[in-house]
Amino acid sequence: MSRPLHIGLLGAMPEEIGCDLSHLHKLEIEEHGDLTIHKGLWQDSVQLTLAWSGWGKVSAARTATRLLAATPGIDLLLFSGVAGAADPTLEQWDVLLADAVVQHDMDARPLFPRFTLPPLNRDQLKPQAAWFQWARTALDQAHAAGELQGFRQPGSGLIATGDRFIGDPDVLDELRGALPGLKAVEMEGAAVAQVAEQEGIPWLVLRVISDGADDAAAASFSSFIKDYEQRAWQLTEALLKRQDSAPRP
Repeated sequence: MSRPLHIGLLGAMPEEIGCDLSHLHKLEIEEHGDLTIHKGLWQDSVQLTLAWSGWGKVSAARTATRLLAATPGIDLLLFSGVAGAADPTLEQWDVLLADAVVQHDMDARPLFPRFTLPPLNRDQLKPQAAWFQWARTALDQAHAAGELQGFRQPGSGLIATGDRFIGDPDVLDELRGALPGLKAVEMEGAAVAQVAEQEGIPWLVLRVISDGADDAAAASFSSFIKDYEQRAWQLTEALLKRQDSAPRP
């Protein structure tokens, strides 16, 4: 019998993953300073190692690194949570799977072009095609089957990460101009992707639109997150239920 699929699941806040621990059994806990890592099984077919990082790139990178070091054998690192819309056609509850991520506050000019990550010499990071297609298909199937109650049609696109909660239309307009095709902005995903890339681990970033990254963003986010907590687990479960078709090492 093959070993269970092992997914490292991260979110900035507990609300961004949902009622996850109640769905797991054989739970174990590890404490690393102020970081708690939870390990458990979902229906004996998937091993989940999960943690809440806190906001921002440093917290997210620290948590991803600690999780990978504490738990060898992770097949996929998944960061899930909410994001602000950069594409004006997106609305609250739209589901967005990143087909590429970029750190919008990385700027080492003139030594490197804007957005380029010096260790990787790339600006945009892209998930492995097999993992991306598996997740995209799983989300589409779950939506068609009525499993994602309250969520809108899943989509994909470019997500930008930076250590700034964007609620300024002028800042957002500048980013749209600099990053054609930008769909959403958030504060952790591309940092986790960089850690995963450098550690040789497949990764995915899954986001749900919470606000318009405009001058109403803070109020929209605060109101949205309370409702989102009650639905967030549906997204994770949509992937877990289709783990048989996931890529295997």
